[in-house]
Amino acid sequence: MGVIAADELSADPLEALRELALSEPELERLRRDKVLEARAAGATWEQVGKALGVSRQSAWEYFTARVREDLAANVRANAELSEDEAMQMAVDEVRSVRRRRRC
Repeated sequence: MGVIAADELSADPLEALRELALSEPELERLRRDKVLEARAAGATWEQVGKALGVSRQSAWEYFTARVREDLAANVRANAELSEDEAMQMAVDEVRSVRRRRRC
């Protein structure tokens, strides 16, 4: 399956490059969606990495970077919480996620 119809790209190489650059965000969104679907279906990071042609570690690092950034921002925003309060928030969130998965 080809995602890009090469014969439909502009004959001007610079214009073709611009067209390709515009398609990258959509391709990235599709890739992330499929990774999420694969993981939700039980695929391991090893399997995801193999499907993408990268290592398990590379796949995990790339696709969890946004989550890690969000977590770091959350930590900074809640710096006044005690360790116990932060732990309780984390436990509550995990329980909430597990409840949603069961439905």
